[in-house]
Amino acid sequence: MREQELARVQRACDASEIAIVVRGPRGSGRSTFVREAVERLPRAFDVRANPTESSWPFAGISSLLYAIDDERWRHLALSLGSAPDLEVVVVAHRILTLLHEHDAPATVLLVDDADLLDPRSRAVVGFLARRLAGTGLRLVLLVESVPPELGGLDEVVLGPLDARRTRALVGHLAPARHHPAVLDVVAHRSGGSPADAVDLLAGLTPAQAAGSAPLELPLRPGRVEHVVRRFAQLPPAQAALVERLALAPRTHADDLGGGDELEVVDELVAAGWVARDGAWLSLTREPVRSAVFHSTSARRRREHHRRAVEHVSDPYASDWHASFVDPGPRAAEALRRAALGLLAEGSPDVAFEYVERSLLLAQPGARAADHLLVVAAAYFYRGHLEIARRYVDIAESVEEASPHSRLVVASLRVRIEYVATQSLLTALAERALELHGASAPDESVLLLALLATYSTERWELVRAAEYLARMDALLGVAHEPAHTVAESAAILFDAMSSARARSRSTAVAVQVGPNPSSTTALMTRARALTYAERYDEARDLFRTLLASPAAVDPLWVVTTRLYDADNDRLAGDLRAATATVAALVEQDELPHVHRPYRLFHELWYFHETGRPDRARACEDELLDISRGSRNPAISARVDAYLGARALHAGDLDEAARALMRCRMVSAGPPGPHLYRCDADLVEVLVRTGNTAAARTIVDDLARRSAAASSRWSALALARCRALLAPDDEAVRAFEDAAVMFGPRDSDYELARTLSAFAARLDAMGAGERAERVRDDAAATYRRIGLPWWAGDLVGADDDASLAPGAPAGPSPAGPGSSSPGQPGARSSVAHSSGAHSSGARSSDARSSDLVAALSDAERDVVELVVAGLRNREIAARLFLSVRAVESRLTAIYRKVGVRSRAQLVSLLPHP
Repeated sequence: MREQELARVQRACDASEIAIVVRGPRGSGRSTFVREAVERLPRAFDVRANPTESSWPFAGISSLLYAIDDERWRHLALSLGSAPDLEVVVVAHRILTLLHEHDAPATVLLVDDADLLDPRSRAVVGFLARRLAGTGLRLVLLVESVPPELGGLDEVVLGPLDARRTRALVGHLAPARHHPAVLDVVAHRSGGSPADAVDLLAGLTPAQAAGSAPLELPLRPGRVEHVVRRFAQLPPAQAALVERLALAPRTHADDLGGGDELEVVDELVAAGWVARDGAWLSLTREPVRSAVFHSTSARRRREHHRRAVEHVSDPYASDWHASFVDPGPRAAEALRRAALGLLAEGSPDVAFEYVERSLLLAQPGARAADHLLVVAAAYFYRGHLEIARRYVDIAESVEEASPHSRLVVASLRVRIEYVATQSLLTALAERALELHGASAPDESVLLLALLATYSTERWELVRAAEYLARMDALLGVAHEPAHTVAESAAILFDAMSSARARSRSTAVAVQVGPNPSSTTALMTRARALTYAERYDEARDLFRTLLASPAAVDPLWVVTTRLYDADNDRLAGDLRAATATVAALVEQDELPHVHRPYRLFHELWYFHETGRPDRARACEDELLDISRGSRNPAISARVDAYLGARALHAGDLDEAARALMRCRMVSAGPPGPHLYRCDADLVEVLVRTGNTAAARTIVDDLARRSAAASSRWSALALARCRALLAPDDEAVRAFEDAAVMFGPRDSDYELARTLSAFAARLDAMGAGERAERVRDDAAATYRRIGLPWWAGDLVGADDDASLAPGAPAGPSPAGPGSSSPGQPGARSSVAHSSGAHSSGARSSDARSSDLVAALSDAERDVVELVVAGLRNREIAARLFLSVRAVESRLTAIYRKVGVRSRAQLVSLLPHP
């Protein structure tokens, strides 16, 4: 729960003798923090201050001394009890002397409620805290507020938990039967306070916890004594105002009355009871509001509500208060209408209370079911998927719901499931279409368009084509906006498939209104432009979406940013893609939506920003998700990316496995530019001597590229054919492949082509030319923001051969050709001669010095490299992972001043 804070304390205690203050308010989990710290830290003891002993001199320091398992400390504690009039300095010096004489291992002493120690004990602790060097003692002092004696010490703050950690805590504390939407509500309303979350969970009835009964808001807290005591201590004017504010989720300042009450508001804001959001006022913490609300008698609350109905100016607030004065079906309908207005203005928390109260007042009928589905859609677009699912469940339970509503239920369920897991509820949708499709053609078209769009995004094109055909059959009796959404689904399919005329993908409207259907249509068309490799146009549409009225809904914002990042990544604008994903990671907004798709982008981002541990965590989570529901599009993306990294690092076995998985998974889409693994797979097959399989891949790539013309495919084919060319044609083929790249083409793909060219030159014995090409590849990687790729270029010597059909041998570099695109970065491709910028060095003169500069572990690796072993063989011989070998080789290259295995071997003596 407090992993980051605990890790910081652990690092401080591991470093040296130190005193560190851990500050957190009541309910922040300080006691839990102490328990976890005692379990994790070696030789850690905990003691808690007893407030009832705060008037006894040295009572607190005696408790601390007793906590240490040593007879001398206990004797000292006894002496303090018999001499309470001792000076603080005397006691402190006695303890300090004993600490220096105490030959014990490093000890961590955690003091909970250290601010409640008696004054003399606090003074002694403050004295010791600044003189711990050489004592072996570490002090961790947990406080609610820092007393003067402990001021200036290093401090760790236990602030409110973020949304993700709060939700994880609530999920851990609650039994399995609790409804996810209810847990979301509890987590949100706890405000990140662990104690408040526990209290709110304890106040739920079994039916409320299971989601089968409406929530009575404010929730009943489990423990209210401390809040009631604090409330009773307020001055009468403040208590009266707090009681009024507890009646509603929010209150407008204008509805309070005159200036005297506004002054009271200022006092309560300063005291932390009231929060102000513009003109709106509310109590700061849900348990406070709950305790005050439920401790007020029902008669008194009703009287407050009656007066409020007469005086409030906000119509939504009037509906709220009226529902307590005259409850019933009419009040329930007014609350649902008000909730829709509140959602439209961006107040989902307030709207939630209105909807839940409407369910308390009346059992929903057909009209209420329609309202609830509109509410569910609004929560869906705000990213509150479980709350949306809750209201869909309730609407579905209404027996008299219309066929229209039944299909809306199915559409929302399909949307929610896909956005959460990227999975399709095809059986549920088919059942709804079978039962109600003929009665509601518009909703049938919208549902079929959804299924077609999501199937296309999953690269399940056969299924998508079937949905589109069924959709087309209904378009004659459907109306707008069904036609707009249907056309967009067809355009997306067109961009990925050659089954329809590609010209339709040019018909992109840029009008974005508040209607979700128009936003869906524009998003789908922008996505189609990405798939059609029209990246600049797609980028413009994504920017239009982010500047549109739809951008008030978090789900649209997160979805647009993810698609925008994917568009930039495919276009080769990797710096822009990195910046977009970085913003998503740092803001952590809606981390649960589009989870597999988001995880892929986070995996890519963490690898490219040098955080392999977090990248592996993303990979592990993706693996867990794929066990339940495999998404071919996500799986292919992950395998293509990891396969490319393995190839670049020289791990050809792992590269072959990943890239073959990618190709098997993505056998459906005809556009190779979507999964982008063919060129890398051909390189792996060539480097491992399997040229027959490589030629089969190239032939298939050519066939599929012809079916769906693609700029990426043309560039990839040129690279593949260069890889398969014989030695006397290879240089010219690679030069021609590089020259094809223009200023709008992906520099990443250019760098991949240059890397393959350099490896081939190495295999042909043209080392000097290879170094120049490799330098250009590295410069290109660095320019686009990929430092790992630039620093980890692997030579061809680690493999059997890069020449298809024959062993590699010395071969002169072919004639040059003109430089494509940008000068400098690609210049070595166009010139076959010239001095290398770093100059040549004699291996005989340097070999002994180089070996001496390496560590023993590095020398072990070098010896096996010189002996001709590959990375995987070295890893097995030294009992290391392949990644560890790669890391050591990178460090060796840096120390020795070389860029490839071939250079390293040439500089060192052979056995």
